[in-house]
Amino acid sequence: MILLPRDNTLPSFSTQRCRKHFYPGGGTLAITMRLAGSITRPAIKKIQALEAKYGNAIPADVYWSAGAAERDAFRQYAQGKTDRRSLNGPFHLHHNEEIRQFIYESILEEERRGGWKIAAFSLMPNHIHLVVKHTHTTRHMGTVLRLWKSFTAVHCNRILGIKGQPFWQAENYDTVVKTGAELRRHIVYTLKNPVAGGLAKTWQDWPGNYCGIEGFRI
Repeated sequence: MILLPRDNTLPSFSTQRCRKHFYPGGGTLAITMRLAGSITRPAIKKIQALEAKYGNAIPADVYWSAGAAERDAFRQYAQGKTDRRSLNGPFHLHHNEEIRQFIYESILEEERRGGWKIAAFSLMPNHIHLVVKHTHTTRHMGTVLRLWKSFTAVHCNRILGIKGQPFWQAENYDTVVKTGAELRRHIVYTLKNPVAGGLAKTWQDWPGNYCGIEGFRI
């Protein structure tokens, strides 16, 4: 397999919060960003199994050994959000056309500003899949993402008419893409996410999809 080229003169960064993050200078990354309050389907299934076993008296060691998403899901479950739809929301990227269009254009604008080069992205109802190559000459990808999320959060909350509430989850899920085969796999996964979720028949039908590689075929 051929390694994807990197520009080692661009800034790199690594950090660890709830998850480890490595942002190589000039590297290609597959990134997932979720709306604040939304829970992944695997997390929902896991927390439902825990609730069925322990009820609301989940042992502390079980609670703290779970991931952050599972703990968030359990807290919501304990507050009465027991159906998958209420746990899985909000769905601003699907129900609010103004927000969806703004986020869509903001991702493209970040490319024009030199932050990243887009391979593909998909706007799902409560999260975003983004495959991009870091290109900023003075900011590492962690800073590029933080500033983009901050800017879009302020604008989207203004659209929603709310203040002082997070729009995005603080953590991202990100993977360094090292080979051409991995890149293709992440692009296909990203573009076919709406199809897998039953939201569209083909990836081209989904208005939140974008492919930056001309002539790319699935």
